[in-house]
Amino acid sequence: MTLAALVLVGCGGLQIQPPPMAAYDLGLGERSTLAPALAPAQIVVVTPPWLASSAMHYRLAWSDPARRRAFAESRWVSEPAAMLGLVLDRALRPEAASGRCRLRIELDEFVQVFGAADRSEIQIVLRAGLLPPRSDLALATREFRVVEPAPSADASGGAQAFRAGAQGLGAALSGWISELDRELGGGLNANGRCGA
Repeated sequence: MTLAALVLVGCGGLQIQPPPMAAYDLGLGERSTLAPALAPAQIVVVTPPWLASSAMHYRLAWSDPARRRAFAESRWVSEPAAMLGLVLDRALRPEAASGRCRLRIELDEFVQVFGAADRSEIQIVLRAGLLPPRSDLALATREFRVVEPAPSADASGGAQAFRAGAQGLGAALSGWISELDRELGGGLNANGRCGA
């Protein structure tokens, strides 16, 4: 057997394992403090096709910022819509929820943006619509933008920032629904627009 063949046989015995895939989620989120009568009966989160996967997307602000990239060794445990839906359900639906309106979330952006090699932030952009029980004509709509700095410029830091951002988003949506109720003089409660 020649020396080259021996080297090839020897290398074949090496089993270099790739690093394990890291899987991240958004956690469960905090329990709702929203009044039960204002809690949505249903929360639906929809996404464009490019967010309908478990890939963790990022952009490099200094290098082709229009290009979406994905971390090679890190993934979400599920699609962003499913994870965000779980956090928002806990944030907006107390156990004794009695509201009847539906909340529709259209998720437009869910990405980590690197402003420099050692600095990044997450961005969540969505449109929320509060719909009555038997109509798809929204009682109110609003765009929400969440920007949260990441504690480290990597996928792990991005996941931590997304967790904090999702929590903040739940609080912002809760405040918006409560504000709508006040503007309508209690019109979103069980005896109002969401009660029929």
